[in-house]
Amino acid sequence: MFSGMWKRVSFLVGLVLVFSTPGFTRDLSSPLSVHARISDYAVEESGSDSRQSEPSLKWLEELLTRVPEYETPENVRSEAGTAVDAGTVTDADKVVDADIIEPAEVMQTEIAAPPGQLRLNRIPPLYTSPVIEGEGEWISEDMPHSPDGQPLVYKTVYRPSLEFPNAIAYMAVFNMDRLKTRLFIGQTEPGIYQISHNPDRESLNKIVAITNAMWMQQHARGAGAIFRGQVVYPMVPGMATLVVYNDDSVDILEWTDEIPLSLIKDARQLRHLMVKDGKVVEEVVKHGKIEDAEIGLGGFLIDNQGRSTMGNKFWFLANRTAFGIREDGNLVFAMGHHISTKDLAKALVLAGCKRAIHGDANIHNIVCNFYFRNEGDKIVRRDRLSPEQLQYTMKRYDQGYAKDFFAFYEK
Repeated sequence: MFSGMWKRVSFLVGLVLVFSTPGFTRDLSSPLSVHARISDYAVEESGSDSRQSEPSLKWLEELLTRVPEYETPENVRSEAGTAVDAGTVTDADKVVDADIIEPAEVMQTEIAAPPGQLRLNRIPPLYTSPVIEGEGEWISEDMPHSPDGQPLVYKTVYRPSLEFPNAIAYMAVFNMDRLKTRLFIGQTEPGIYQISHNPDRESLNKIVAITNAMWMQQHARGAGAIFRGQVVYPMVPGMATLVVYNDDSVDILEWTDEIPLSLIKDARQLRHLMVKDGKVVEEVVKHGKIEDAEIGLGGFLIDNQGRSTMGNKFWFLANRTAFGIREDGNLVFAMGHHISTKDLAKALVLAGCKRAIHGDANIHNIVCNFYFRNEGDKIVRRDRLSPEQLQYTMKRYDQGYAKDFFAFYEK
């Protein structure tokens, strides 16, 4: 009996070794990966194992373990998880206009922008201790630039929450006058088979950045998608949508069937707007009931140890991303750690966004990679928006990836 059991164990171990061999996994790569890869223009980089997470800086570890100096009200969003995730979504959640509130008032200092650069406002920090260097300051140093020296992306870090001082948001503003973005369908998404013979193949030799997109289709409950003008998943009226037009401009809006599909190059949907009319969305109408606007998506939020957060009192504190659109047409990407939907939305409002949509979530799925190219457009260096983004994700898209993502590259 024991001999037979050991034979089965040995067989399973052998299978694991075979399937984990790099050459074998490469042989299984789908030809559809041409829709989701950047490796054609990557320069090989040496170094340590890329799948090891980089340790947090000492000040960041202290900040993340800091206990608030005041008592949080017992009833704060205590029932939000159950309310938001109950039922099956058959239509987009509707924003309750009367329950949209302004973010906490933080005076912004307007900074005059040099010609050809963005006008960005400094956001004075809510907290003076511990100090985060450059908090609320938009910087372009050590960020991707165009050959003429003009910045393509600006970034900042900010703590937007009055309730949770250890909630940190990292934000990047993309200069859409100089950049264009494209949606790429993940290799394991069902819609990949509809676009497998699409002749419109994008050259990524001008790659500047890649971010995650939204939740996977199986978890997004009917969200729509358009890829290079082709409807991959039916678009849902009223649902929050990130749209890329044929002229390479972008927008975030509530979808309506009055939008001509002939104008759309790419689009991706998810739930309701986080920011509307420049204000944080507090509540939505779902199945005729007013409910909290926190987004949990049916228990798929997990902590950094892989455990569901839905049994926790503050279940909504998670690793999240979001996209916002400014009045000037430039796109903002926000990555938040230990943060709620509303506080991440607040950070986007302070960054000048008038509308915003939730992106992907959980520590392995939140990504914003920057690419630095030499004169021959070969990638010579990578960086990430947040020091807490897992190190191995910086090369995630070199050979394609299972989930959707957005690529930004120079026009």
